[in-house]
Amino acid sequence: MIDAIFQLLFRYEKPLSKTQIHKYLGFADLEESFLGLADDQRFVFHGRDQWATVPLKDLVTDKKLKDTTFIVTDIETTGSIQGKDRIIDLAAIKVKNGVQVERFEQLVDPQQPINRHITQLTGIKNQDVEGMPLIETVMPDFIDFVGDGVFVAHNAGFDFYFIQSEIKRLELDSLPVIVPICTFQMAKKLLPTLKACGITGLSNHFGYEFEDRHRAMPDVEATCFFLEKFLEQVQEDGVDRLHSLIQFQKEGLTKEQINKRIKRQESKLKYRKHSSRP
Repeated sequence: MIDAIFQLLFRYEKPLSKTQIHKYLGFADLEESFLGLADDQRFVFHGRDQWATVPLKDLVTDKKLKDTTFIVTDIETTGSIQGKDRIIDLAAIKVKNGVQVERFEQLVDPQQPINRHITQLTGIKNQDVEGMPLIETVMPDFIDFVGDGVFVAHNAGFDFYFIQSEIKRLELDSLPVIVPICTFQMAKKLLPTLKACGITGLSNHFGYEFEDRHRAMPDVEATCFFLEKFLEQVQEDGVDRLHSLIQFQKEGLTKEQINKRIKRQESKLKYRKHSSRP
């Protein structure tokens, strides 16, 4: 819940009240949703029960991109629900100044069945993960691998926050990264006329060929390729520091968009209440 609040406030860049946040995100319980907010370094209280994220300069180092270590990452999971589903494939490549420095790759025993849909999507079967390490063993190694690097993924909002959710569940030290780099968001900004900005769409656009789509390491390798292309382009346009790259990739929210979403959420709630009446 706290991560969802951060993503909202980070995109809006202005204070919102607890009530506005609650309505926008559709949380079931107002007070429970905000437990831990006051102790989280990412947030600042603005009075009258309003909250915002701290300034970006206080969240992210102003390191030059050529000096930044990127941890390009991908996961495959048993499903998309944080806290319920589990990681079955985790891979990452450490990249600095365009050079791939080190690799991390591991199948994980999720201790729950892999359904047919996930097997069809990833090719990973239940027998493939039998006897593989548990996430309790794999995640500490991954955290060590990341070090002080910057997390990168294609559709980072899923991979990054799923991993962070697992880290919290396992009661491990959190990744030092506050805001991940998302090559999907970069693609939308740099290739505005391209309709399909997923890995398949970008692969077709750039003529990049690879096998085993939806396996972690091949997807990481493709993302590394896209990242290098995008970093070259943004640096030509003067975006040469991590701080400015995060600001560039950000998909902002307007007050109008906030209010429209709140109205839709309120309408859904009224409809559900009306439909549940005997």
